[in-house]
Amino acid sequence: MPQAAQHALEEAVLEAQAIDKRQVADGTRSSRDHRHDRHRLDHLHRRIFLLLAPRIQHLTARYGLRDMEDDARQACAIAIHRAVQSYDSAKASFSTHVTWAMRGELQSLRHRVRLDQRDSAKAAGAHTVSLEGLSTGEGQAVYEIVDDASHGRVEQAASDMTARRALTRLMDRIDSPEDERAIVLEALFERESRQELPAKERERRRQIVRRTFRNCAKAAAG
Repeated sequence: MPQAAQHALEEAVLEAQAIDKRQVADGTRSSRDHRHDRHRLDHLHRRIFLLLAPRIQHLTARYGLRDMEDDARQACAIAIHRAVQSYDSAKASFSTHVTWAMRGELQSLRHRVRLDQRDSAKAAGAHTVSLEGLSTGEGQAVYEIVDDASHGRVEQAASDMTARRALTRLMDRIDSPEDERAIVLEALFERESRQELPAKERERRRQIVRRTFRNCAKAAAG
């Protein structure tokens, strides 16, 4: 994201947070003031969404959801709203914070609508079917997903979340650039979205990951 757009995004988010806090803290304000705040908040949220539109399009394509862009936009809108509420400017840039929120919502959406594309579903022989296909009426098949490895995956997901949070805090401490931060986190945790890259690009990314790990280790030791 261009620096000017990122600056405008930060300003809009911080103003939205300030209005939210003012509405909660001051119970003596007039209904007119509250209406003004609501209109201003609506304007700010629209501005935030527009500033993030290119990233929403990029992530929608990356998660294979171009055929359901409306659903993807709604998922991103939910993520943006939650990100504005939970954002802490002392920990990371809003651009980084909201990107991970949108990735989580889009991945959840993909898992709901693309069940038969997940490795676990393929191993279980699962298929995405209509609701009618789940009935037990005459001539209808009954589908069931049997997943014996679910316990291990849940533990892996919990471990990944803990590691992601710890690594993010360390990268905050070393002021890791946003593009390099995304490469490191993708290399470790975005297993389903990895794509084959040219050898030169793969080597560049390996060097970034190694350098970031080395600097994070120094930060942790210090």
